[in-house]
Amino acid sequence: MSAISSVFELFESKHLVYGYANARVKARKAKILQWENFEDFSNQGTVDGVIAMLERTYYKDVFSQVPIECSRPEMVELAAGIHYAEVVGKVWEFVPAKARPAIAGVMRKWDFVNLKMILASRRTGKKWEEIKPYIIPAGTIGPRQLESIARAEGEKIYVEVRRTDLGREMFGQTSAVIKGTELEQMFIQSVRSSQMLNQLQVLLDTAYYNYLSTGMDIPDRDAQILQNIVKKEIDARNIINVLRLAKAGVKNEETLKKYVIRGGAMRQAVLKSLLGVEDMGAVPQIISHTFPIKGEIKTLVDLEMAFKQEIAREKIKRFYTSTVSLGTILSFLFIKEEEMNNLRRVVRGIDYKFSPEEIRATLVVY
Repeated sequence: MSAISSVFELFESKHLVYGYANARVKARKAKILQWENFEDFSNQGTVDGVIAMLERTYYKDVFSQVPIECSRPEMVELAAGIHYAEVVGKVWEFVPAKARPAIAGVMRKWDFVNLKMILASRRTGKKWEEIKPYIIPAGTIGPRQLESIARAEGEKIYVEVRRTDLGREMFGQTSAVIKGTELEQMFIQSVRSSQMLNQLQVLLDTAYYNYLSTGMDIPDRDAQILQNIVKKEIDARNIINVLRLAKAGVKNEETLKKYVIRGGAMRQAVLKSLLGVEDMGAVPQIISHTFPIKGEIKTLVDLEMAFKQEIAREKIKRFYTSTVSLGTILSFLFIKEEEMNNLRRVVRGIDYKFSPEEIRATLVVY
């Protein structure tokens, strides 16, 4: 077969695999909220004004699904999450078989997000009924399994998590560095101890990114693009995790090794140096060679927000121009996620009395 014939066959094959799905995604992409919408939202000055504008969009029918006892900012935040989960569900209806493992791997993020939120909520004494509205069922763990985890008492929390596909994979990964009994105690004690909760959340982050860097089957050239983004996410998460552990009183380098995620580009020596950081303002200089950060950093929240914005922009930028490929689907899902996040940032900013300019500075342009 000639080189020209091979290229034509590959092009034809990609069109057969991704053509229909990409057409569906592009039709949906034309309807997403644009930057001009977010400028208008941020200028409203009240959350009621934002809601009034959203009710003239495809969010109109979503608000009816939000619990009536919610505050106005919560109403928008929950509606954004509900809409995002619905969109992911609809995309699954036309994702080609070849792309499903990759999409499932990316969407597994929400299993970890939901699990961490349940654990943190349990720590503050919240019940399932209070947690449920904030669940984003876009991953592989269904609402029933999440409810079982949220309602479990004592050692049963560990048992319920282990019953999920995610739990079995996660505990298989961590068994090499942490014994099962130790892990079980971490789940049990996380409800009572904020320090143990911090360590468990770091462990969950580690399991997620280890899975992303080693366990995903990504076809064609999009593989390298996604893997490069994953490396950046791993670096960001390692930095946050080390600083979180240091805040919880962990100073031992051997303990640190348990929680460092493999697959990033940052040198171990840089991560070790972060254990002794007392002033957050010093962090950007320490990490500048591998992760340049713009703007003033005063808190861990500031740093995490800066990382999230940078990585979100990178995801959208890298996949936005993809044609007839997995990247087109990923680009749409990443954009819808940032639409959700931007709506949440707008209403939080208004609620905190931020100026329109301050609100827009927190948003991700796509």
